[in-house]
Amino acid sequence: MKKIIAYMMSALLLIACGGGDDGDGNTPTGGSEYLNVQNVDIPGGNTTATLYISASPNCDWKVSWNESWIRSISPRTGRGTQNATITVTQNPSSTTAREAVITVENANGTIVRNVTVVQSASAETTDFHVSTSTLDAKAVAGTVQFNITGNAQWTISSNQDWATPSTTFGEGNASITVALTDNTNEEAREAVMTITSSTKSETVTIRQSAGSKPTVTDLSINYDGKTGATATFSYSSMFAVTEYGVCFNTTEQPTINDAHQSTAGNATQGTPSFSLTGLAYGTTYYVCAYAKNAIGIQYSETATFTTANNWPGDDDVVKPGL
Repeated sequence: MKKIIAYMMSALLLIACGGGDDGDGNTPTGGSEYLNVQNVDIPGGNTTATLYISASPNCDWKVSWNESWIRSISPRTGRGTQNATITVTQNPSSTTAREAVITVENANGTIVRNVTVVQSASAETTDFHVSTSTLDAKAVAGTVQFNITGNAQWTISSNQDWATPSTTFGEGNASITVALTDNTNEEAREAVMTITSSTKSETVTIRQSAGSKPTVTDLSINYDGKTGATATFSYSSMFAVTEYGVCFNTTEQPTINDAHQSTAGNATQGTPSFSLTGLAYGTTYYVCAYAKNAIGIQYSETATFTTANNWPGDDDVVKPGL
């Protein structure tokens, strides 16, 4: 594969950080501080190269650039001798070179040197294929994968921040992992990965199913025949249940706005029990269980029981005359 050569057009730049320069970019005499930026060649396509910067120990410098196809230069600021990494994308044109300017200056901006970076026209293979156009995923956070095959240099972008590819650029064959966050909505959602070379684009649509509230079932009431009862139920959830409990009233369809007992949680399933005490005699109670996760709260079906009108009851010991 013929490489694209992007080169920085400069001789050795000598920038004085203190004491000025001689007007031609040369190191001034008299022991002044200095900053030197050396030539560097950058291989074509989506790649990185090293920008060599040498400076006196107390010389601060900073770097900037004017074109987005230079993805980054890291670090952007430094002191003394240090290397910086330049990251560039592939030139999308197969016929026209392109230019960018990297600016290196001292900390207070009194001395500025511009370095022109020229990237030649692309001659790279631009064909590639992706292994699928759609992927299905569960609502719970996880990963999905697709493959890229071919010889092209490519970039990947996501249109949703909840779907993050393992890399955003590369070349040739690759396996791409996309990390997904929890879908805490009761509607399904989609994210589109766009894979692009200099001449073509393909997409992979990720369909993540809707989130749901917990399931709360099997509520049973064990009444002690007097003024207490035990409520037992089960819950399960795709996300961790953060709170669960029972609520009760005497007017039907209780909610957590009524009398209730609860416990904080961090599990996806459980079979808890709660004691209901201090109940009134001769009263019908309506009880339901509930569980809450990141989507919301879910109630069980309502159960009822009626306390005795008075007591002692059949199981009490009664001593006549007392």
